Parts: sequence; C-alpha cells; structure tokens
Amino acid sequence: MRILVMSDTHGSLKALRDILEQFDLEQFNAVFHLGDILYHGPRNPLPEGYDPKGVVEILRSYKVGYIRGNCDADVDLKVLGLAEMPRISIEYFGDFSFLLIHGEQFEENSLEQFLNAKDVHFLLHGHTHIPKIEEFGGKVVINPGSASLPKDGAPRSVLTFQIDGHNISASFYDLTLRQIYMEAKWILKDTKLLRER
Repeated sequence: MRILVMSDTHGSLKALRDILEQFDLEQFNAVFHLGDILYHGPRNPLPEGYDPKGVVEILRSYKVGYIRGNCDADVDLKVLGLAEMPRISIEYFGDFSFLLIHGEQFEENSLEQFLNAKDVHFLLHGHTHIPKIEEFGGKVVINPGSASLPKDGAPRSVLTFQIDGHNISASFYDLTLRQIYMEAKWILKDTKLLRER
C-alpha cells in the first residue's frame, strides 16, 4: 500500500507539476494534502509559479483527501468542488492509524499534549514548511515540509509511505533534486510502533 502526502503548496503550479513529473498519483492508494493549498498567505512571499487557478484545474482531476489549513478559505472549497474540508481527520491503512491536521494549532498549544490524548500511530501535519520526524511516547509526528516555500534551508518536498503488513516506511523526496533525502522505517509489534535503526 502506498500513500503520498503533500502540504503547503500555496498556489504554486510549479510545485504541483514537479510532484506530477515525479509521481503518478493514480499509483497511490491515497493522496493527501495537509492544507494551505491555493493562497500564499500574508506571511509568505509569492511562490514560484503562483497560479492558484492552474492548481485547481489539476487537483480537481485527482482524488485527494484535503485538510484545511490556516490559509484555506471557503472560496477555495468552492473552486476545488468540495462541500467541506475538515481541519482534522483520522485515517486507517492496514493496522496503522494516522491523524492528519494542518498544524497552526501548535503555535500556541503543545503538540505533545495534543498527541497524548490521541490513540494513533502517526500524526501528520504541515504549516511550518520544515520537514521533520519526531517521536513522543511511541507515537510519531511527521511533517512533509512544503512543496513550494520551504524554510530553514529545507528542500521543497513531499512524503510517501509504503506499508507492507506490519512494516511501514516513510520517504521524503526533494522535488528539485528529484531524490529521496530522508527515510525512516517502523514495525508494528503488539500495537506498538518500533523504529528500525
């Protein structure tokens, strides 16, 4: 089973085209966008290839699960042809559970406290534009980074998961260099997620 996760495209048609040049979205069991889809926001510069209308035309032709980000407005839902866009979602793939959220909530609230109250294996979020893997009490927090406006020297990136029974791997892809730049693997043993070293 394969999953692709993107975040923070902020209306960049270039970012979306780079993703599509490297990945056939039809070959994934699920594709998710963790928010900040079309609008660049008042705190960000215009991303390269800024063309929200072009992004909409492409995204509407794929089945994508969306999470609403802090830059996503009601009009974005309308042009994307969506009745609603949740701020949080829990998804299950095989024996693995994922909580999807944009992440602006963690600017003022503790991510670790939030995660402690949730019975999931993975929490996936965007918002910071910085890719990361963190572990808290046997749960894994992953940020795929931004496909358009990376920060802190990170590359423009997306994330893929490969699930094979009780094994799961995460691969971060650099959209500019067109290669994996970070990977991690876990195994599920008696409902506990253990990272393989």
